[in-house]
Amino acid sequence: MNDGREFELIIGTFDAERFWRDPNLAKLPSFHDPEMENIVMAMDKLLFPFCEAQDRLITRYRMNVCHKAYLHEIGFKFLSNSTDLESPDVGSAGRTANIFDLLTSADRMGDMDPYLLDGAQLSPFAVIPGADRAAARYRLKQDFPAIDTVQTVNSKLYSTELNRRLDLQCDSQTVYSSEELLASGLTLLNQGPFLIKDEFGVSGKGNLLIESEAILQRVTSYVADQCSKGKTVRFIVEPFLRKELDFSCQFHIDPDGSYRHISVQQLVNHNFAYQGSYTADDRLLHMMQEAKYFDVMKRAARELYRSGYHGDVCVDSMLLTDGGIVPIVEVNARRSMSLIKHYVDRYLKKHDTAGSMTHVNLQFACDVSFDQLLELLDREGVLYKPDRGFGILPLSANTLLINKVVSECKGIRNKQVKGRLYYSLIQGEWDNERLTAKVNDVLSSLSFKIAR
Repeated sequence: MNDGREFELIIGTFDAERFWRDPNLAKLPSFHDPEMENIVMAMDKLLFPFCEAQDRLITRYRMNVCHKAYLHEIGFKFLSNSTDLESPDVGSAGRTANIFDLLTSADRMGDMDPYLLDGAQLSPFAVIPGADRAAARYRLKQDFPAIDTVQTVNSKLYSTELNRRLDLQCDSQTVYSSEELLASGLTLLNQGPFLIKDEFGVSGKGNLLIESEAILQRVTSYVADQCSKGKTVRFIVEPFLRKELDFSCQFHIDPDGSYRHISVQQLVNHNFAYQGSYTADDRLLHMMQEAKYFDVMKRAARELYRSGYHGDVCVDSMLLTDGGIVPIVEVNARRSMSLIKHYVDRYLKKHDTAGSMTHVNLQFACDVSFDQLLELLDREGVLYKPDRGFGILPLSANTLLINKVVSECKGIRNKQVKGRLYYSLIQGEWDNERLTAKVNDVLSSLSFKIAR
């Protein structure tokens, strides 16, 4: 125990939206990428910044030994499972089970003794089906809302309705058939490009930019084909707004409805997909104050609480090129990448520094270990250590190496695979551009190819 605080069991699945989405809903066209799905499965290691001493982190695949040792060495204290909950090469069959399903169906937590968890507070990344069963099975304390409430408030339909309830400008509308999609789309195209959004689309998947009638006709035909097979249509369509930047606000709603502001992060997105988080600058904060943005967040929190939700919230927002602010683009009633960044900053603040969070997509076929990467970063003087004061703090190892592991489980060595390295960039005496260039040099010297 630490300072009388109940220890927590930190656990989660990052593609929570997949488990909230009605499987009978029609989908937008998308590219199936099993290697990226493997990477998402391995993202639960990114939850370690939420841990305090004696907290337990349970991950689908055990953390990389060298990465964990590095994190412990620089001051992150947590316990985690040292065996996998399932084999990494289980493929699509494993993807149907979320981590709570794995805990209850396998009736084990890797090599972690479940009796040591008796009385721990369950602290999930997101409340998804099975979390309550896992809490009951392992006698964990939990105070999260009902799953149907969480599903409701995470829907983009709820975000659209919330804008209207708060009397905020909202040009979004919901379409319920392929014919309605075509008709509404043609009307919007007369004004310019527009977006079609899946009710539970996330990070680039489920948001489609429509810029021509030809593309709209193809998408409508794709949706109509699914309707003929019994699927239900429910999409949000809205004008594509010209934005200057994305940002997000993190806050927490306590069980008694109290609102606690946590942070504001500027975001870097590419093709609607998350690329990184940076601390909001003074100019943006001033514009938010002028627009009474934080009053809107408090009102949004009240509405969420009236809907039955309490817990962590991340609201995505936009600053438009004309200086206007769109306060509620999307409500994420769960933890978020920006909240992880905030918790990394809390650690860095103890060492009088701060960082930004980003990632790099890589391809490689080499037989390289994470230990080699850490050693080379250290030798080149850019691996973050408190006494060094700057460098990169790697936040994930398994997202980098998971597809190599999967390939080797199938008996294939040195196949070219995808990997992704998440890290915090701590500027210190170097600027971000110079640090990034040095990190890229290190990765290239180990035969990683940086994907653009």
